[in-house]
Amino acid sequence: MNLSFAHFDYSDNLTQQRALFKDCFPETNGEAIQGEAHYKWKFHSYPNTISSWEYASYINSEMVGYYAAIPYRYKIKNKITLVGMVCDVMTSSKYRGKGIFTKIGTYSTSELSNEVPFTLGYPIRKEVIPGHLKVGWKIPFSMPLYMKFICLDTLLKSKKIGFLSPAANVLIGIYNGVIKTKLSSKFSYVLTTDIEEVQGYDSFAKEWSASVPNALIKDLPFAIWRYGAPNRSYKFLSIYNSDGKLIGFVSFRKIIKEGVPSYGILDYMVLPSNEDCHGLINRVLTDCAKKDRVEIIMTMMSKKSASDYKLCKNGFFKSPYLFQLIIKNLTKEFSDEELFNEKNWHLMWVDSDDL
Repeated sequence: MNLSFAHFDYSDNLTQQRALFKDCFPETNGEAIQGEAHYKWKFHSYPNTISSWEYASYINSEMVGYYAAIPYRYKIKNKITLVGMVCDVMTSSKYRGKGIFTKIGTYSTSELSNEVPFTLGYPIRKEVIPGHLKVGWKIPFSMPLYMKFICLDTLLKSKKIGFLSPAANVLIGIYNGVIKTKLSSKFSYVLTTDIEEVQGYDSFAKEWSASVPNALIKDLPFAIWRYGAPNRSYKFLSIYNSDGKLIGFVSFRKIIKEGVPSYGILDYMVLPSNEDCHGLINRVLTDCAKKDRVEIIMTMMSKKSASDYKLCKNGFFKSPYLFQLIIKNLTKEFSDEELFNEKNWHLMWVDSDDL
């Protein structure tokens, strides 16, 4: 097997890359994510001097593997650094089991060690974890999928027990009415579908990142890019205190998960000393879900963050589905303690390329 590796140039070989994506992610068939527009947004429009790092493996002239990272900016303790957010790792279905996954992982992270101090990713497929671990990645902690049920019609129908929906919906309604934190009259909210309409976002994001030891830099240029994916629309919930200061922010979008109309919460940030705004946030999310005929509100975050943001006290359940945070400490510029301690982080879907 004549396997070779190279930096990927999309201007020469995007057709093969898109074909490989369809082969590796058949669940995206028919979705805009398979198109060239999504690829170019994701890897060639990021607001940074370098928009991405891309690598490919070939057998003769056939592309059989691909590995990419986006240069997200993080504040690690008090230092701003580029980090390689690894995504779209692919191996052709024709050549699996031949070590290509680990070989392109070794090659790509070796190349990335000249660019960033560490890489991170969020694989949910259990079958890819061993390949990552073989080339030096580690799993600092897992992040459960938290779910709040608004209605059980579609879920129970899919289980062939739809006749239980009326009674189950009554019970869920009672539960959500009882399990919630109280509302505070000192907060107000604004809903919008344009991130640039969120008043005070940039200064809020800067203040929020200062309150978290390890935080993604989610300034306005990043947010405009992150929520600018082709054929996707988002909603933004902004919470203001009595002085008109932005103290809380939630981004979310409607998705179909396992056939169930759902909300996926990408980001959820609240400034310290404003914990009593969570009741309002969850009431607005629930009201929006009912209006949009959404049956489940879901989000990915660490158990610590879920506790800090009172998810379970507002009707969320910790599901058995787990996302793994994986990190490869490439240069040891930062210690494992700094990178692997769950208490240092606030990670959600916005930190990934998902949703």
